[in-house]
Amino acid sequence: MWNVFVPSCILNRKSGKLYGRVIGEERLVLIDEDSVHATHGDKSIGTFRKLVEEESNENKNKIKSSNKCIFIDLCCNTDGDISCDIINNSEKLECNVVVFEPQQFVDSYFLNWNKLTETKSENIVETLSRLLSLVDLNNARTTLLQKLQCMVIFLFQIIGYLLDNRVARLGPLKFVASCSSLLNHQISRRQEYLNARGGDHRLSRTQLGLANVCLRQFLDTMLGMTVMYVFFHNNLSDQLAADIITWAYAVADYLYSLVTWLMGAPAGLKLNKQLTEFLGHFFLYHIHLWKGYLVILQPVLSSVLWSASLLGVLGLTSQLCFLRDVLSMMTLHIYCFYVYAARIYQFQVYALSAFWRLFRGKKWNMLRQRLDSVRYNVDQLFLGTLLFTILLFTLPTFALYYVVFTLLRLIVLTAHQAIHTIVQTIDTFPLFSVVMWCLNFRQMTGDVLFTCVTQKSSNLLPVFSLQIIQMPIRKLLSRSENPFRKAQEKKYLWSSLIGDLVWGRLIYPWVEVSHP
Repeated sequence: MWNVFVPSCILNRKSGKLYGRVIGEERLVLIDEDSVHATHGDKSIGTFRKLVEEESNENKNKIKSSNKCIFIDLCCNTDGDISCDIINNSEKLECNVVVFEPQQFVDSYFLNWNKLTETKSENIVETLSRLLSLVDLNNARTTLLQKLQCMVIFLFQIIGYLLDNRVARLGPLKFVASCSSLLNHQISRRQEYLNARGGDHRLSRTQLGLANVCLRQFLDTMLGMTVMYVFFHNNLSDQLAADIITWAYAVADYLYSLVTWLMGAPAGLKLNKQLTEFLGHFFLYHIHLWKGYLVILQPVLSSVLWSASLLGVLGLTSQLCFLRDVLSMMTLHIYCFYVYAARIYQFQVYALSAFWRLFRGKKWNMLRQRLDSVRYNVDQLFLGTLLFTILLFTLPTFALYYVVFTLLRLIVLTAHQAIHTIVQTIDTFPLFSVVMWCLNFRQMTGDVLFTCVTQKSSNLLPVFSLQIIQMPIRKLLSRSENPFRKAQEKKYLWSSLIGDLVWGRLIYPWVEVSHP
């Protein structure tokens, strides 16, 4: 069954020749919109006839006797009934007629989403949109919107050249960027601008992504400038620095009370007194060092916050990333406590599992990644029993410190994740697409609706009407993803998170730790 796509404007014109494309592999015929009145260098593929009730059979026989390989005979009478015959070497083929508006395909950003060349897995609608887009590229006229897009592309080229430095690929800066959310965010923006500069701007995917990036950066900068204005107008740097230092001292005092409580009999638990006192004094010494660090930081923190408020020029996301860095800096002692406790607990868990395999006559083969049977002598079993007993009875003390500091670390990571979610939402939200969708612009249409057109004559073949309708908002958000950003990093699953907590493996924050 062949499918003949007919522009609706053809049916309102006078009789004439038809021009277009015939794709035999897809059994598809696409008639050009300007077929009847335009002069084409190529040969016609058929004729269009505006019929009256009386038509001579001589004209019909003349058309049927055409010696063309594929010939289209499209007819429309005064009642609006449409008939179409496809003649292939004097053989009549069955076909469906689909009436559509070509301009709806050309205007839509999503129908010709990411390709201008033919692919093996495209359907009929994708083939139709690709062919119409190629025709639109050949007949394109420079509009004001296209001129503005060219100016934006030129702006991105300038920004890309300014940010395209080879220093960002060096090891020291990559290490610093992996530790700093602000630097990491700026490197990500740099790569995004470079991708926008080198993208194929004929593609609808690139054009829509460019519009979303421009409007997102504008909104981000306006929000950042608003925060910067409020910060300067109210002179909040001194007050905010004082509040941060007060909060840091309060956290240090709380940790001091918590460690002192753990050195006794917390919740009635009987721990190893000597070991818990050793661990308690070890952590108390770090708290003392942390307070000394706050004394050094206190005089310069206000100036640092005042200078950092200028990041509003880069956008609200840069200010939020700097806030993450401040949070990481002010909770460094909690991170150190967590690392110390986690490493000791992990060593004990793995040592106990190794000694447990010793009692069962097993040994872990690192090369083959499997358990092998082995014979142990009496001295090895005796020494293993002593070490297993020592580790087993000291495990509750280490585990208690590990659980307490892990909970504190999870609270800090929750705050990190909340800020990271806000930054990612601003960076990935397709603001231009949503605004255009709310205003019901034709560029945001993307779903296809086929309806059957009722004809007065029952002997004619079915005629379908193809309409491009607006897609749901959820589908719009999924299809408007930024093409210039790399895929997001793999997030923690609950199963892997619980496994890391049980085995004492370190839980890192949700930040990108590697860059191309």
